[in-house]
Amino acid sequence: MAMKNSMRRVWMVVSLSVALLSFFPAWTGRTSWWMTGIAFFVFAIFLLEPWFLTWELRKRGEALQITDEGVLRRLARGDSEFVRWGELREVSIVMTQGVNLSEEFFYVLAGAGSSGVLVGQALATKYDLLSHLSKLPGFDHRNITTAMASPVNQKFTLWRAAPLEGEAVVVSMPRVGSPGPAEQQRLH
Repeated sequence: MAMKNSMRRVWMVVSLSVALLSFFPAWTGRTSWWMTGIAFFVFAIFLLEPWFLTWELRKRGEALQITDEGVLRRLARGDSEFVRWGELREVSIVMTQGVNLSEEFFYVLAGAGSSGVLVGQALATKYDLLSHLSKLPGFDHRNITTAMASPVNQKFTLWRAAPLEGEAVVVSMPRVGSPGPAEQQRLH
């Protein structure tokens, strides 16, 4: 991104320099105005390019892609959020009643690590997110009804991934002043 931005600046400086250097000969009538006009036009294009791109992104709005791999939310400003179905740890719904937001609730798809997606009510309805979430084993539809009836802002868990299988060892620390080594217990 930095390289693209610096090249844009180089082209802006070059086109503005050509425009300014060709302005006086054109003003005095020794050359045509074509070189000056084209150079100013190229400068204006490179100057206004960032505003055109942000306008296009705002016009496009948010989008949601639901595939066999996972859920991707593209934000209007160009960023994106993604979570893989295999890394999905929890699905919850957060109510925002009484808050001055355009959405009444949000779906929170929390993945392993820092992956996750926050999907607003309108976007979830537009892309039918609930039908995809209902395919998760043990998905609880009743909590959606409970959440909708809630008069307060609250988080309701709709689905949680099964805990990772394996054996955990708990090491209890000895108390200060008590004799003996630490005991180990196996949990299954």
